[in-house]
Amino acid sequence: MSVVFSGTNQGSFTSDGTTKILQIRADVDWINVYNITQMAANQTTAVGVQYYWQRGFPQGAMIAYFKSNAANAANLSQYLTTGGFSLVNNTLNVPGPSIAITAISAATPPVVSTGNTAGLVTGSIVRIFSTLSAKQLGGLDYTVGTIVANTSFTLAYLNTVVAMNSVAGTTGTYRMIPYDPYFYPPTRLIANIVPATTTTQSIVTLTVNHNFTVGQVIRFVVPTVNARSYGMAQLDGVQATIVAINEADNDGFTNTITVDVDTTSFGTFLWPLSADPVHTPAQVVPVGENTAQAIASGTNILGDSEVNLGFIGISLTGGADHPGGADDDVIYWVAGKSFSGGA
Repeated sequence: MSVVFSGTNQGSFTSDGTTKILQIRADVDWINVYNITQMAANQTTAVGVQYYWQRGFPQGAMIAYFKSNAANAANLSQYLTTGGFSLVNNTLNVPGPSIAITAISAATPPVVSTGNTAGLVTGSIVRIFSTLSAKQLGGLDYTVGTIVANTSFTLAYLNTVVAMNSVAGTTGTYRMIPYDPYFYPPTRLIANIVPATTTTQSIVTLTVNHNFTVGQVIRFVVPTVNARSYGMAQLDGVQATIVAINEADNDGFTNTITVDVDTTSFGTFLWPLSADPVHTPAQVVPVGENTAQAIASGTNILGDSEVNLGFIGISLTGGADHPGGADDDVIYWVAGKSFSGGA
């Protein structure tokens, strides 16, 4: 049996306590991870120091070796089905399982009530489905803000007066979206638009963390939904240059782009009502670069260049007793591609 590559890759990193993704082109068949910091320290209780995975293990599984006292040996091991390793391919942007929600509050930002927040961290992306009384939120993606474990999470950049017309949502579902679109720069959905302090400009708040840069040119898509528009239908099809990023909007949200368009005479930006039909959401679409603006702002004049950010690799769950380690742990790893390849 032949394979493209047979051998090992290796490396190290200092953990920040969060999940670490290793981009390994060889598509690994096995990996060993060593937490050098915890191996070198005396332990009074069992602490994870070495972790192993091989192809055929389910996603999230690992064999973990623990150091339980001052002896220089890993003297306890366990096979665990969660908190370990998962293969990653961000070109396969498959949503996670549907998880029930019981309510979406009319707070700013909205609080989503659920009995299951497993896998969510601040900055995760979720997609909401089938929410009663707030159907306009359905099918769209949002960045997660504050999380209360197995109780709730917030939709970080939404003003409920704008997006939900101050009407709380009830039952529905959410699914975790594991990866951002792998072509840069991405399209982003609009949460709100307000005039900037400089009235010839406007601040556009986006529903998901953006990575736009000053000088990029975007085009607005702001559709009319039957008799009800998003409140600024005049912007539909308008092309604009980004002149600033991450300025605070009226709610203090800073996931924003500031554009060179005066919207003071356009009325108030509002989402459709819950009863309105399925529609294209309001969004900004990247279309090019204003080179003069980019140079004047000291940003990359090729910031609009389309880049394929696709990769394969393996994810190491972060935290104590997990292969990604706790904050400041020094982690070494060796990963291999074998002839047999496993299951």
